[in-house]
Amino acid sequence: MTNKTKNIKLKSAKEKRLNVFVLFLVLSFIISLLVKLSNTYTQTLSFQLVPTQLKSNELIVSEEPQTINVTISGRGFELLKYYIEKPIINVDFSQLRKNNNNYIWSERSQLDKIINHFDSKIVVKSITPDTLFFPFDSQFIKKIPVKVLVNPTFAVGFDLIDKFRSAPDSITMIGPESMLKSIAFVSTKKIELSEINSDINMLAELNIPSNLSQLKLSHQSVSVTAKVDKFTEGLVNVPVTIINIPEDLSINFFPKEISVIFYSSLDAYNSIDKTDFTVECDFNLLTTDNNYLNPVLVKQPLNVKTAKLKITQLEFIITSNDE
Repeated sequence: MTNKTKNIKLKSAKEKRLNVFVLFLVLSFIISLLVKLSNTYTQTLSFQLVPTQLKSNELIVSEEPQTINVTISGRGFELLKYYIEKPIINVDFSQLRKNNNNYIWSERSQLDKIINHFDSKIVVKSITPDTLFFPFDSQFIKKIPVKVLVNPTFAVGFDLIDKFRSAPDSITMIGPESMLKSIAFVSTKKIELSEINSDINMLAELNIPSNLSQLKLSHQSVSVTAKVDKFTEGLVNVPVTIINIPEDLSINFFPKEISVIFYSSLDAYNSIDKTDFTVECDFNLLTTDNNYLNPVLVKQPLNVKTAKLKITQLEFIITSNDE
């Protein structure tokens, strides 16, 4: 017999002994486990109470789940599944007492239902706490406007034709009436845009505070759009009108026209005329301490983004019509 053959046989014998050892070890573990599972144990487990059969117009407004601690006794086999299954107990809220603000769960009224939740061989020894309150509120539906939060910077010569808009411009929220009444608007998360030189069309997530997470929202995000164009400055000379002059007085003033500097898109620039603007001075605003007329730009075209007067004071002389 060669050394190689001897080594093979020795190796085979060692492997057999190892396999037998492992088999006995596994059998020993299984037998020990079965013995332990056959023993009787007493354990306290925490179960979450889950509301069912609530009225369609009501909501439970507890911030944290309500739980009870149930001490049960039984063999290991019988207790095992309660460690594996999700620890919840459904509660029929149509069977609970309630006041104006709370549904009231009590161990005394719900004992039979708790016992029936477990297998017949399980003994329920105690339940704590003996009373739980579930605050509720009426379910409310409210349409909430969306506020777009943007921090934009524009490339040189570019600007917005109109403001940033969202689509939809409002969302529907469903939740407790007491919570929704105080909500005036919902905003987008802050959008940072730089060197803008073209139209904006993007998706923006809504910024929903964590304390409103239980509300149902028709949208989690909105589309944000804005028209962008090249802009330029222009200047027109607009005649000044004096209003509220008493019938017995006349007023002479200088200058008769004021330059208005306006800022508009290139597309709108050529269509803008001085007749689109109105500059007025109100005679009633004159006082003994005021030696000048103060012109006000009271009308400007919609396609002008900003406009301002080049001068803000006019000299004047008042004369009586009786003279």
